[in-house]
Amino acid sequence: MIDQLRKRFVKIAVIGSLVVVAIFLSTIILSNYYITQKNENHVLKTLTSYYAKTGTTVTFDSDVPYESRYFVMIYDASGNLIEMNTTKVAAIKNSEAMKYGMQAYKQKSQNNRLDYLRYAKTKHQKETIIVFLNCATSIQNFKELIIYSISISLAGLLVFTLLILTASKRIVRPFAIAQERQRTFISDAGHDLKTPITIIDADSEVLKSKYGDDEWVLDIQHQAYRMKTLTEDLIFLSKLDEHPTYQMIDFPISDILAEIAQSYASLAKTQHKAMHITIEPNLSFCGDQKNIERLMTILLDNAVKYSPRHGEIQVTLEKQKKFLVFTVYNTTDNIKREDLPKLFDRFYRSDKSRNSETGGYGIGLSIAKSVVEAHKGKIHATTSDEKSLAMIVILPVS
Repeated sequence: MIDQLRKRFVKIAVIGSLVVVAIFLSTIILSNYYITQKNENHVLKTLTSYYAKTGTTVTFDSDVPYESRYFVMIYDASGNLIEMNTTKVAAIKNSEAMKYGMQAYKQKSQNNRLDYLRYAKTKHQKETIIVFLNCATSIQNFKELIIYSISISLAGLLVFTLLILTASKRIVRPFAIAQERQRTFISDAGHDLKTPITIIDADSEVLKSKYGDDEWVLDIQHQAYRMKTLTEDLIFLSKLDEHPTYQMIDFPISDILAEIAQSYASLAKTQHKAMHITIEPNLSFCGDQKNIERLMTILLDNAVKYSPRHGEIQVTLEKQKKFLVFTVYNTTDNIKREDLPKLFDRFYRSDKSRNSETGGYGIGLSIAKSVVEAHKGKIHATTSDEKSLAMIVILPVS
């Protein structure tokens, strides 16, 4: 559990930092793009308005950077080129200028890009003036900004991840100590409780043999049994937190489930409940047989306990591709959809469907989840009408 907590902390921290870096990086890139576009628009607007007024290229103007490289194309109303001025750009040949000029003249857009050129069109009397601005330098600078920003951000994120991995051990250490103390307490208390519970049970047997089936003696035995079950479950949970070694063997899971389900079918019948069992024959599974049996017992026991009188219970086991799907369905008085994710929390009991009168302590499903996860599987609860509950276990077949 501590390893999972550490991994989750690192994952959340890295994802959070990644989101922050992405937002920061996007802000820088978009801001730079906006400023570049704004400057280009300003230069083009200045050049087109100046040329429309004077008919000459700008020799020097405080509003136009001296390093700006541009050329001007002028067309008459018929689309014939009447003037071309390329004195302010050396990288463009006249043939290229004519090609770009005709492309821009035919386009409806008044301001657009053609390769690394940005152009602006304006009407002056019957003439069309098109000013092209060479943006190769700004485009290259923008690309370099993106590359450098991403590289620096990734490097920073890598360093941050390494720091988080190193610091995470110290961060989760108090939780590890608290969990270890809790586990030790539960384990020690559980073993210490075993002796008095055994004595109470033995004494109740003596009283039963002396006074017969007295209601008080029977109640003592019932409560002693409940305490014994709770103690065993607590000890089992504490062992699960110790990363126990599972004895993985191949066993006939179909036969095991059929045997367990049949015993619960007899119990359900005495309570006027109908149990339908559908098990695909000859299925085997590689896992810890004892814990898989415990998983089956927990789910079947819950189904019988929490189904109403004359309720219906369905048990199915089938193979779907590379998975075994084990489902236990039962009708119930009431189950809310928002309660479903909480069913697997330790000591959680829904007020209406899981109360202490039925003998539950909210531990069984937590144990079931731990067993399933130890076998690399998944378990979840679902309800279609809030009047029924289905526990679905998916186990991978190795």
